[in-house]
Amino acid sequence: MKSMIYLSSAFHVLQSLSCCEARPTILQEQKVGYYKSFLRGAYVGFTTFIGLAGFYESEEVKAGLRPGGSLIIDAEEEEEDRTTIKIVGLGLGRTGTTSLAMALEILGYNVVHDDEHVENTDLSQALDDYLIDDDKFYEILGLRGYNVTFNAGEIWARDHPEVKGILTVRDSPDKYVDSWLVAAPFIDIIQTRPFSWMGSVASLMPDFEAQYYSETTGDKPEDYLDREALRATYVKYVEEVQDTIPPERLLTFNVKQGWSPLCDFLGHPIPDGIPFPHVHTRAKLEGEMFFLRLVTWVWKFLEIIVFALFVKLARVSVKKVLPCRKEKMN
Repeated sequence: MKSMIYLSSAFHVLQSLSCCEARPTILQEQKVGYYKSFLRGAYVGFTTFIGLAGFYESEEVKAGLRPGGSLIIDAEEEEEDRTTIKIVGLGLGRTGTTSLAMALEILGYNVVHDDEHVENTDLSQALDDYLIDDDKFYEILGLRGYNVTFNAGEIWARDHPEVKGILTVRDSPDKYVDSWLVAAPFIDIIQTRPFSWMGSVASLMPDFEAQYYSETTGDKPEDYLDREALRATYVKYVEEVQDTIPPERLLTFNVKQGWSPLCDFLGHPIPDGIPFPHVHTRAKLEGEMFFLRLVTWVWKFLEIIVFALFVKLARVSVKKVLPCRKEKMN
């Protein structure tokens, strides 16, 4: 009981560190101290947990996931908010994609990034079940009000000349690998209880497996934690994207470059007085992974407690039954 009280108190502390917005609220997280960033990351882990548990899904999305449910095309968007996909983020995870997503939102775009996946699980499920194809998937995202996605690949972007691609890169392949290896355990965590029992996780698992097992290894899932394989795949991936999409429609972008190349590419003025976002630091990611692991540890502890209570109740029941049987026999 005390452990649950402490855990509940920890949730309240984490909630006090950040508001409930999906994106970070500090644009320059690299200036925040390690331990504070770690705690903020733990809060992100908390929001990830409740998101995967389905708390962020709208009732319409949940209805679409039920057997016999119909796919909602435009959700609750007003007609004037419906749009089409205009920009595709093509960088691998841990190349500054969250910072880019925030920058694009500052410029006025409506972005589908990690935080929006749980809001569109019905779409992912429909795509995995072959109820819709890629074109229909991105058309519906547009009808739901999104005009930027980080889901589409370079082939889809190549075949849609109206779309611009942004390929985020790190300073070096080794910098990418160092950062990615901190995030990679996420796929192992969500395949354990209680995450493996969550409907949203089941719906999104093909996307997670593609991102963590295939995209980063060149379709060699067994190498998902191998440094050399990750490094080689990163180098090859960058070259393939640059060779696939015409240079006039592709920006190869390191977020350290700031606003200038991004705004030039998109035809936007540089936002006045707003620093370019640098978010989701390594310390914050470590905090997020710690919290998600903590959930699995606590769950195992609860399973042990439940099992122990069951055994104790069974023994009490047996002790009560045996005297009664002896009396009847006498």
